[in-house]
Amino acid sequence: MAGSLPIEPPYGPSEVTPTWGTTLVGHMKGFLMFNVNAIGTKEQGSRICKVLNNRPDVRSRPVVLDDSGSVIIACEIVDTTSCTMYDVMDVVKEKASQQNVPVIGSHIVGSVTLASLMGAADAFIKQENVFIVKEQQKIRFVIDRLGLNSVSEFKADSKVVEYVLGVNRHGPLVSGSLHSFIESIGGVSSSPGGGSVAALVATLATALGQMTGWLTYGSKKGSDSMKAVLPTLHKTVDKLIPLIDADAMAFSNYLAAQRLPQQGPEEVQRREEAMEEAVLTIVHVPLKVMETAAECWTGLDTLTSHHNSSLKADLQVAIKCLETSIWCAYKTVMFNVGDVRSDEVRSELSAKAKVMQEKSEMFAARLLSSLED
Repeated sequence: MAGSLPIEPPYGPSEVTPTWGTTLVGHMKGFLMFNVNAIGTKEQGSRICKVLNNRPDVRSRPVVLDDSGSVIIACEIVDTTSCTMYDVMDVVKEKASQQNVPVIGSHIVGSVTLASLMGAADAFIKQENVFIVKEQQKIRFVIDRLGLNSVSEFKADSKVVEYVLGVNRHGPLVSGSLHSFIESIGGVSSSPGGGSVAALVATLATALGQMTGWLTYGSKKGSDSMKAVLPTLHKTVDKLIPLIDADAMAFSNYLAAQRLPQQGPEEVQRREEAMEEAVLTIVHVPLKVMETAAECWTGLDTLTSHHNSSLKADLQVAIKCLETSIWCAYKTVMFNVGDVRSDEVRSELSAKAKVMQEKSEMFAARLLSSLED
């Protein structure tokens, strides 16, 4: 018998279709076992733990290694969203210093999420006022600052959860060669198509802007402004890359929905619902390409005023490619949005895409004109 869920879901209907069943997804706050090593006594370690245990998101106790003269501040971070390894290390170092106790490194027990590492890295970066953007560089930096190699070598590939599970790895189009990507575009299948090309062009445009920024960074007139521009462009590249495969996958799901059986009323209804969801997806992916690419205009605007003069042509190419990618994504949206059944949703999506396209044309025209002056 059909019924309703006991709580209102964030997305989708609350009615349950018996033949479909339900899937429950649970989530808990991040948990991490993090040990800090020091040369001292159990009593000195206890004083440090007493301060740490005032926090609701940390449980700690001192552990003494026999005949080593060392004490381990064994910590359980029960909520990594509110407490980072930097926070723990900061308290340990402060209280250890007050007792003339040297801190000699740390150790992560088990695995660690990428977010936990990045959170600690960002805190150290802010504290030391250094400029680091790339993920791998941040990992090397935080390994050094936390002393994660003090007990044994910290190997990110076997310790970071996302790396072990292959999460955030690229899809087949991105992970393959450029030659295979071109061949797949020029093949007999309609997927990958214009949406994936739009995402790729947007990624290349952003990367070219990023290159211009890096080669401008360090000059007297460019260092400060590049510190604001480069992180944004770097994050945008990371967000655009998955959309190359996402567009092709969305179209594949659309074709799969088309092939669903239509033998009875229930199957017809199920196919219609699947088709509507698939249509919305093949509209939303290129729309996301437009939104994400548009985040680069502010950075490219800054680069137009502050860039290495030898890279003027590269910057012009970046601007034109970004405009072109948004135009390509816009055309993909407008071609598919006509299949959206809801007049209200169709109108809203069309209007949103049109506004972004028009703004893109204006941005590109202004920046290119400025570079020609």
